[in-house]
Amino acid sequence: MDDGFRRTQHVRKKVLMRFLIQCAVAVGVCVAAAPVANFGAEGDPYVWPAYTPSLNYNYKERIGTFPMPTKDLDDKCAGVVGTQSSGWWTFKWGRNKRSVVTEKAITPMLERLNKDFAYFRDSMGWAPDSRIRAGGRSAVYLFGSGTCTDGADVDSNSLGGWQSSVGGHPIILASYYPVYSFDPASTYADKLSQQGAMVHEGIHSLLASLPGARHAAWFHEGGNTWLQQEADTRRNPGKAPGPMGFLNAAAVIAPFIPIESYSGWLLDGSFGGPAAEGVNQYGADGKQLCNWRNLLGGYQYGNMFPTFLGEWVGKGTIPWIWNYAKGRVLQGMADTLGDAQTRRLIQEYRARIALMDMKKWSDEVKRLANANFGSTIKTEYTPAVAEVEPWTASMYAKTADSSGVLVPEPRTLPGWSGANYVPLKVSGNLAKVGFRPIGQNMSLQLCYRAADGTPVYGVPVTSGSATLRLDKAPANGVVIAVVVNTDYKYLGDATRKAKYDYRLVPETGVTGAAETTRKWYDTKLDYTASVGAPQRFAERVSGRLRLGLSPDRHFLDIRFVLDRPGAARLSLYTAYGALVRRLGSRTLPAGEHAQSVDLGALGIHRGTFLVRLESGSQHEVATITLVR
Repeated sequence: MDDGFRRTQHVRKKVLMRFLIQCAVAVGVCVAAAPVANFGAEGDPYVWPAYTPSLNYNYKERIGTFPMPTKDLDDKCAGVVGTQSSGWWTFKWGRNKRSVVTEKAITPMLERLNKDFAYFRDSMGWAPDSRIRAGGRSAVYLFGSGTCTDGADVDSNSLGGWQSSVGGHPIILASYYPVYSFDPASTYADKLSQQGAMVHEGIHSLLASLPGARHAAWFHEGGNTWLQQEADTRRNPGKAPGPMGFLNAAAVIAPFIPIESYSGWLLDGSFGGPAAEGVNQYGADGKQLCNWRNLLGGYQYGNMFPTFLGEWVGKGTIPWIWNYAKGRVLQGMADTLGDAQTRRLIQEYRARIALMDMKKWSDEVKRLANANFGSTIKTEYTPAVAEVEPWTASMYAKTADSSGVLVPEPRTLPGWSGANYVPLKVSGNLAKVGFRPIGQNMSLQLCYRAADGTPVYGVPVTSGSATLRLDKAPANGVVIAVVVNTDYKYLGDATRKAKYDYRLVPETGVTGAAETTRKWYDTKLDYTASVGAPQRFAERVSGRLRLGLSPDRHFLDIRFVLDRPGAARLSLYTAYGALVRRLGSRTLPAGEHAQSVDLGALGIHRGTFLVRLESGSQHEVATITLVR
């Protein structure tokens, strides 16, 4: 693991010495000397470092813009007898077109596609599909109408819609049903979802034109639904985000499923691979058998991981994946981030979901958890590969106490890149848990939502004891042990079928496992309870608290003035109000004081951070942004 996971004693001593030297030459009374010993001390909270290099890509900036095409490509598709075009899109059909598919349906369909894809291109910077880049319009073909897209067993009554290709370029291939759903006269109960599905397939055409995720069918679905979700949110900036698609619940209530899984937890207990490996099973009659469970079988359509990347790593991360992660997603990211950062990213994703810590999506994550917590997960339909014992959905992993050692339930052990969330009852001001990994590449992190609503994270460990000070009271008296397998390489069935075992040993302040049937996450969610709302920070900044950076940008220099003598405390927070570190507290005289903070030792390289000074009735907040 990298330094952000576990600082060595050598680094701690070096930080201490650096602070002592700086304090000796500082002007005025230096408050650093007393709290310096706490840097890297047992139980310190943890701030997630930024990922370097940053993963950012904007197709509009990289490949430029394209003029609206004025023609269709010559697909040499036999059977096409009719075409209607508008703007960037064209619709084609054969002689067997059903009578319900008229201009009354085609015109609004083309209008919707033009509107949505103009937003993807012009406002979000996404590349158009390969048809437009080749000089032609994007295309929709009518399935079942007798064109070259249809097989011998297809007729005008055939249903369905998906992304296909004709003439070497992607198309939307749709039956009469979703097309007629655009007709104002349509009485289909699901016509709105059918209209959205047509946009979904159009996004597939766009994504199929990009070089990334060639061996990641799951991302072709989850990355697709993320783009629709993100577009809807950006187009309505004054509206609360959401709702998220209901299939996002699978990643919340079943964190043991790997990130790169298609159809989730299969009926044999293994997991669907990134490109649906293991999912498709057939009976003697050649018909497909169900091999998945209800809700979890749609795991690939959930976009929780892309949402995490967009919120916490960067908006340009998803376009970056489609350009640079050319095979599998996590492996492609690791080619640039390296092994240690990729493993840390997996840990961060799992810990943030455990605390519903997803910025503007936090309330939606909680809503999805509430809607599915306690539901029954079983074989979705028959004929099936097997009938499985029903599982009562809970994001928390069951454990059994064996002579003071917590042993997890084997059935829901983590798969590769999967996690268990184990709720622990705590008391006092320190939580300490021994970690005994049995599977390889395992890590443990303690974290909790404080009673004031803010998230608090501990330093992740790969063995030994994980420790976290409870400077703020944990909501409900519970801390979550986030146990993660950080493997990100998919190596076939051996990876897909593997599960990773471990043991937890309650130590200081931990009285045992809490019940898994209670919604421990259902607490106040607030980033700013301790420091005020972000939009008010500027109003509270005073000349009595000033921040600066050393020339090498490794040290944060804090200067402040106390109005009167007394106890003074400095604290460092993220821009969203999560505590990074208490910087020290001691009694000082009135007047000017100074302190220096080693940002490198904290794993901080970029981002916006807040410093808060508290002394009696004096409260000051200042912000600083680091750009590397």
